[in-house]
Amino acid sequence: MVTQHSTTGRNAMADAFQTHVGTSPDLQIYGGGSIPANAAAAALGTLIGLGTLPSSYLGAASGGVKSKAGTWSYVGQSGAGAGTAPTYYRIVKSGVCHDQGTCGPAVVLTTSALTAVNGNVLTFASTTGVVVGRNVSGTGIPPGTTVVAVTGTTVTLSHTSTAGVGSGTAITFSPDLVTNSPTISNGQQGEVSAYVFTVGGA
Repeated sequence: MVTQHSTTGRNAMADAFQTHVGTSPDLQIYGGGSIPANAAAAALGTLIGLGTLPSSYLGAASGGVKSKAGTWSYVGQSGAGAGTAPTYYRIVKSGVCHDQGTCGPAVVLTTSALTAVNGNVLTFASTTGVVVGRNVSGTGIPPGTTVVAVTGTTVTLSHTSTAGVGSGTAITFSPDLVTNSPTISNGQQGEVSAYVFTVGGA
């Protein structure tokens, strides 16, 4: 059985993690390479965006979740060239990577068919922009759902929809850190639209 923790305990763990990282860590955004196997592994690909986060870069914990606080901005680096798609991010303090995950713009698609109650396959006219591992949200989508498989017109979810998903429903597919641009170029000023740090064990 997977262990479960109280909400207050998960909030305390989230707060402790932020305290451990410290104030104003660096945000590093990479492109052209896959995400490293773990936070201790060397970075892969090319550094294309760099910024320093606010002193208190996460908000108050609620339900074991902390969202970004303040403005998270970055500047495109020389390796980005005329425009490179972001692949993953790292939050680094004093040369140590404390957090990493997928990075890029969110994709919003509208379903083209009904997904029945307890189904886990969504149908669209096209699934362009959707990749395995993205977080999924929308009416009828359970919290914590991710993409486990993609075809040209269907997306398979990690969780079944107990209520079903109607045709014509807007579904959002998001990486762990959402940028406000699909590519980053040298010298470009950019901002992070959304980021959530979640402690498991609910």
